[in-house]
Parts: sequence; C-alpha cells; structure tokens
Amino acid sequence: MAEYNLKLCMGCMEPKDSEGVCPLCGYSPDVPSLPEYLSPGTFLNDRYIVGKLLRFNGEGADYIGFDTVTSSKVTIREYMPDTLCSRAKDSSVIAVKQNCVAQYKAFMSEFVELNKMLAKMRTLGHINPAIDMFGDNNTGYVVFRYIEGMNLAKYLKEHAGELTWDEVKKMFPPIFTTLSLIHNAGLVHRGISPENIIVDEKGELKLIGFCIADARTANTELASEVYSGYAAPEQYSSSNWQGTWTDVYGICALLYRILTGTTPTNAMERLANDTLLPPKSLNNNIPANVSKVIMNGMSLSGELRIQTVTELVTQLFEEPEFNKPRPAAQTQTISIPKQHSTKGPAPEPRPVKKNDRMSRRKVFAIAAIVTCIVAFTGMAVLMMTLDDNSSQITNAITQATTPETFPDTETMPVTDESGEIVTTSLPASSAEAADPSTLPTLAVIETGSVSDGTSEQTTIKPGATVYIMNDLVGKNFDTVKNSSANENLTIIPEYIYTDEYEKGIIFAQSIEKGSNYEKGTEVTLKISMGPAKVVVPEFFGLNKKDYFDILNANGIKYEEKPYETDNTLNDYVAWISIEPGEYIDLEAGEVLSVFVAVNPDNTAPSETTVTTTETTTEFSSAWVTTSIPEITTVTESQPAAPVLTDEPDITISLDY
Repeated sequence: MAEYNLKLCMGCMEPKDSEGVCPLCGYSPDVPSLPEYLSPGTFLNDRYIVGKLLRFNGEGADYIGFDTVTSSKVTIREYMPDTLCSRAKDSSVIAVKQNCVAQYKAFMSEFVELNKMLAKMRTLGHINPAIDMFGDNNTGYVVFRYIEGMNLAKYLKEHAGELTWDEVKKMFPPIFTTLSLIHNAGLVHRGISPENIIVDEKGELKLIGFCIADARTANTELASEVYSGYAAPEQYSSSNWQGTWTDVYGICALLYRILTGTTPTNAMERLANDTLLPPKSLNNNIPANVSKVIMNGMSLSGELRIQTVTELVTQLFEEPEFNKPRPAAQTQTISIPKQHSTKGPAPEPRPVKKNDRMSRRKVFAIAAIVTCIVAFTGMAVLMMTLDDNSSQITNAITQATTPETFPDTETMPVTDESGEIVTTSLPASSAEAADPSTLPTLAVIETGSVSDGTSEQTTIKPGATVYIMNDLVGKNFDTVKNSSANENLTIIPEYIYTDEYEKGIIFAQSIEKGSNYEKGTEVTLKISMGPAKVVVPEFFGLNKKDYFDILNANGIKYEEKPYETDNTLNDYVAWISIEPGEYIDLEAGEVLSVFVAVNPDNTAPSETTVTTTETTTEFSSAWVTTSIPEITTVTESQPAAPVLTDEPDITISLDY
C-alpha cells in the first residue's frame, strides 16, 4: 500500500487533498469502525484498498473499495458468517468457532458456487457479476464493479414515493428478463426489495444483493436477512420449499410498493389475518388487470401463486384473460351436447310478482303440452324418413345432460391452461353466469363441418369426443409441450426469429381459440427464437468452455480455431472475428470464429492452484486466474490467531 501514494477518502474512494471530513461524502476517518469487520485502509490481495463498511448480513459484508491496478472504485464482498466465526482482535484474520468448521466450509462452498455462476452471466447488463475472486484472511472475497447511483428506496423518495404504471412498464422489463434468465440457470434471489435494486446514472435498473439460500431463510444456522413485506411466506421456515415462485412474490410485492407507495403487509401477519388490500383500492389509476396479477403473484400459497416470471410478464402485459382463478378440473373431456345459440344480450332481470308467477306457470304448462305434441310428431316423421344406417349414427352420438334437464343451472364449458375442456355448472341466477352467446355451440354432422354458429371449422366424425382449443398465444412452449394438452394434440413447432416476443413464447397457432378439434389433430405453433440479431458477448478472461457456454445460451453459432500465442493462457479465448458489443445476425446464419490460445511447446501457463490437505475448491470465473482453496485447519507450524471468546476457536488459514 505504501507504493500507492494517492490519498483517498475511505468513505467514497475519491481523491482528497486534506485530512479530516471529506467534503464530498462527509465521511470522517475519526469515526470508529465495527471491530468484527475489516478496518478502512486494509490492503487485500496486493491490489485492493478496503474502504468503509456499506452493509452486512448473515452471509458476509460489503465494503466500498479501490482497485489500484485499474484506478477504479469497486465493491468488495467478504464471506463472513458472524454466527460461525469472528475476527481476531487487531487482525484481519477470521477465527472460526470450534464446533462450526463444517458449516463454515459448507456455506463457503455455496458462496463460491453462487458467485461463479453469476460471473458466467456477466453478459447480462442488469446484474453486477463478479470481476475478481480470491482467498485471504481465512475466508473468500468477491470483487464487483462499483455502480454509481442510488437504490430504489431512495429513488422513490425523490419521486413522490411512487411511480405510475406507465413508468414501471418502461423501467422494469429488463429486470423481468434478467430474473427469468437467472431462474433458468437455477438461481433464486430471495431478496428482491427496494434495497437490492440500484438505479444507475442512466436511469437503468441493476439487480444486486445475491446471497446463499440460508442467509435469506429464517431458522437456519445463519442470521437471516428476510425483507419484511417482500419476503414470501416460505422464507420464514427452513422446512418449506422455495423456488422461482418465491421471487415472483418478491417482485409482485415490489410492484405493490412502487405503484401504491405502501409497503405490503408482512407475510407472517397475512398468514394470521390477511387484510392486504388490492393495489387498485389504494390507487385507482392502477389498471384492474395489473392489480389482479399482483395479488395473484402474492398468494400466500406457493402452489396457487404465479409460478414463473415468464408467466407473470405474460399476465401483466399480454394476456389479461389468464388472470381468472384456475378452475378445479372435474373432467378433461366432454360428450357432444345439444346446445342453442342465444343471440343478443340477455334481458335485465326484473322483480317477479305473485301474479306473474301464476301466469308463468300457466304459460309453462301450455308450452309443455305443445312441446310434447311437437316432439311426438317430429319423432314419427323422423322414424319414417331415416334408414337403419342413419339411426345407428344417431345412436352413436353421446349426449350430455343439457340445461333443459336442470332449469336452475346452465352448463358452461371452461378451458384450463392445458388447452382442454373443463365442464362446470353455474347457477343460472348467478351474477357471474356467462353470456350464452359467447359460448361455442357444438353439433355433430354426418358429413360437412362442425359449426359454432359463426364460422366453419374442422370436420368432426360422428360420435367423436370433441375438445375446445385454448388460447396458447403468450404461453411458454416448454410449458405447453409438457402439459396434458400434448396428449390430445399433435404439435408441430415452427421456430421464428422475432423482436416482439421473448425466446420460447408462442405467438401464433393454426387452430383458433374456441375451435373444436378431435384427439390427435395437428396444430402448428409459431414459437419465438428471440431477436434475429444479438450482441456478441465479451470474451476477455474466459476459457473456451465458459465462452462456448455463453454463446450457446445466446444461440450464437461458432467455430473454434487454434491460435498460437504466448500472451494468452492456453485454452483461453485470444480473440474473435466480431468485436464484442457488435451484433451478429443469427437469422442470416452468421458464424462467429473463436480463436483459442495454444501456447508453444505445450508449456502453457496454467491457473495457480494452491494444494491443501483437503479438496481444493476453485473459482472459475471470467477474470480469475488464481484459485481459492478450501479452508484447512491450522497446524502447529501455523500460529493460531488470538481467541476473542471464552469458547475455544479453531483458526483456519490458507496455506500459501
């Protein structure tokens, strides 16, 4: 550190000429720091200067820092689970409690793997992945770029406490997309809140604050950081399942706060007495559809909640009809009933008087007699005109109970998400009864077509079981492909590049919604492959395997070419045929040439790996060429650090 002469404020890492309080951030070097954490001015890895403590939780601590190599500000995260370890007095070394060594090592392994995965996602512009990782002081460190800006909580304070839906629609889609991609990689954030979203100087959002699962779950061995109002109910018990639906709760709670200016009620309080009001009741300017989606995304039951971010976005922006409560599936097939189309709106109900009832009874009696006479006459004529073959066809038609059989109910076909029919009986007097004119009328015809009263549709064989096509547009193809709808349809996928729909989303179907079809009918689905042109990702510091994984994830075709050089590590990417940040045309079939370094004489420099008495855990990130070994118990030749508690501790250090 003595070689670095620039005087820096430990509060903002900006140069300053004088001692005392910083005129830029107000930081005073005389303010004492917490002894459990690194002191400002600590030098790490012969490169990084540690500044003031920014925040800490059960997993570790964040410090502002300065990179003396690049002369830039950074954020340094230290693995420091304070329930399992402590910091030796007047030292930077971590002392692990005697009975906590196994837990300390296990959680450290999770910490390493989490940040390795995030480092591989550095092409995502709305997270802040690691740029360096190393081991020191009996623990591990992760270095991030420092983001200039403010967190969303402060941003909202400066914008009247809330934002409009139009503003949210412009700001949040990148966060939705980023979170969906993170979920696809198998990661769950668990800490989505105004504190963990940064609004940078360009007004763009950055998702930060990733932690291992136990740090964001109550009743674990780590001190839990559970954000009240934003944490899902399952985060309050280590015995509950967590998943993508956990982050759906968090993002919906965040939208609730942004649109209403009110933090949602704590999930545990809601479990005892759920009085959470819909967002629209607090702000009438919120669209009814958006309000309903947010409430569905904050369902206390993880099973009934919206499951994925893709589904959430579909409901928020594209498919408001999907927000209806999911009906309980009674059956997935129906027989072909006799139904009648009703044209025009249903008449308004009026009060029924006693005399009216008497008159109606007389009318019904007369109508019944006339109906019987007409029916018998029709049957006689039918028997005279139909031959035996026609009679067999007629007998082959299975008829469901019609509304005439039960005058107090009317049968309403409802389709579930798999594209199949579900039958539900609703009281005819119910205010929510569907308008009969909107329901398809099914009829079996010996030859010709099935008619829904408005247009001609696919021919249906007599006596066949008929399904009603659901609207698959806006749904994820993998979800549809793996659903029970695939049992009754022959799905023909057609993949098309488009900028309008997210990759994997269905945007057109050959059988229209509400149409009738038989089992095995072919349906062509047009599925988005995402944009035809994508940005070529950065390759610097990546070995070929990691870079090829990134290219595959982006759908970029590539060819590997050897490139002899001493300036790049063996098997690392030396250069590529298209500059990072430029576009490559996937639809035109452009292929990226990736030149992989081959060191002469097979004496390639390799990653520096420290051998310990136990298995080595290596960082494989975009920027890391050194390894961080697993912690090993100190031997007699390694003096133990001072003990801070009466309980005997075991000091664990890195063996360099």
